[in-house]
Amino acid sequence: MISLQNIKHLHIEFSSLCNARCPQCPRNLFGYPFNMGYVETNLTLELVKKSFSPSFISQLRVLLVNGNFGDFTSNLESLEILQYFKSCNENLQIEISTNGSARNAQFWSELGKLTSTEVHFCLDGLQDTHHLYRQDTDFNKILQNAKTYMDGGGTAIWKMIKFDHNAHQLEECRSMSVDCGFKRFDLIDHGRNIGPVFNRDGTLSHIMGEWGGDTVIENIIADKSNQNKEFYINPHVVGTTHSCFTKNEKSIYISAVGKVYPCCFFGFSPETYDKGWNGKMNRQIKPLLEKNSLHEYDLETCIAWFGKVESAWTKDSYEEGAIMTCDIMCGNVPQA
Repeated sequence: MISLQNIKHLHIEFSSLCNARCPQCPRNLFGYPFNMGYVETNLTLELVKKSFSPSFISQLRVLLVNGNFGDFTSNLESLEILQYFKSCNENLQIEISTNGSARNAQFWSELGKLTSTEVHFCLDGLQDTHHLYRQDTDFNKILQNAKTYMDGGGTAIWKMIKFDHNAHQLEECRSMSVDCGFKRFDLIDHGRNIGPVFNRDGTLSHIMGEWGGDTVIENIIADKSNQNKEFYINPHVVGTTHSCFTKNEKSIYISAVGKVYPCCFFGFSPETYDKGWNGKMNRQIKPLLEKNSLHEYDLETCIAWFGKVESAWTKDSYEEGAIMTCDIMCGNVPQA
């Protein structure tokens, strides 16, 4: 699928910890702090230096810092890790996605000094709506941190997820992004518009969208923990092709625990995260894994198993080894 010498794009998760409780994030259950099977940890500078040599980093084009579970600001060595990458490749383009609500002014000012770096600040509405999804973050602090970062020389992007509760503020947010000095305003739709939102103690905070399901956290936990529950997925279609990001962009994904995967869709802790819809995907991925820990093996060894993924694209059914994750995320079904 990919060789060590061809890697140009490195997608990396600095931390699986986060200061926020976004209700559709897999690190919690609708905002309630229920861990469905991932380890809370940080990628260390020591492991990064051991795993990624200056010669390897010099061949990279892009470093994407965006985790499946956590925010890069939760890693207290995040700035030093970024500085290490930059010291090995001054032309490296760094792209970071963050809720932007943590760390102090010194951190953001120092981050702004890194050349060819963009930080995407997740601002989902204005002060009266932003917190409805980005729980435990502070709208005004994010704007202040973004300003400090830009004043330090950094390039900032306003990244907004569109919801029913903030759609009416779209143009005002776009205008504010210009006034505040953001380089660009990115509007995205992750399909996260429906569901209950809980407080830390399990009481219901509010409902997003037209949710008709359960609103009792104990019942939802029991449902998610039911290993016998079936999650329907359309059958594999013979002849499906795959527009694979790993192959097209020559990319790999590194999780906060130091595990190596072809892409982030494979990186939802498949060894341990076995609940809900992601758990169903992971139970199929888990048997494919082999020698993918940077704590034990070098990077070239850690990507050797990727060939199993590409081989699976020729299978005629999920029972025979076709991969659900590849079909759902990157599959192109042939026209009838």
